[in-house]
Amino acid sequence: MTPAMFPQGFRDTDRIFEEQVVGQGDFAALARVYTSDATLEEFWKQTAAALGVKSVPLDSLSVEVRGDTAYEIGRAEIARSQADPMTAKYVVVWKQQGGFWEWHVDIWNTVS
Repeated sequence: MTPAMFPQGFRDTDRIFEEQVVGQGDFAALARVYTSDATLEEFWKQTAAALGVKSVPLDSLSVEVRGDTAYEIGRAEIARSQADPMTAKYVVVWKQQGGFWEWHVDIWNTVS
């Protein structure tokens, strides 16, 4: 599936993460990014503060949708206030919950 064909709900959720959570520091908005049984607010607060994260534009490379679950592989360029940008790769397992696509499980790794 090409990025242009990704479900609109994916882009909407990613924008909440990029613009509200990281861009504005509104970590409470993570409740609209992750499924109800995922609890990562403190992790992102600590990580963003420790790395001096300014922005994290997400670049979806592939998505496979199967019913109410989807699997995404992507890359992100993490802009930092006091250091060079970092490139990361990520995998997200999405779940459709209450009519919205949300992150259920994710893993991030930096690229050397």
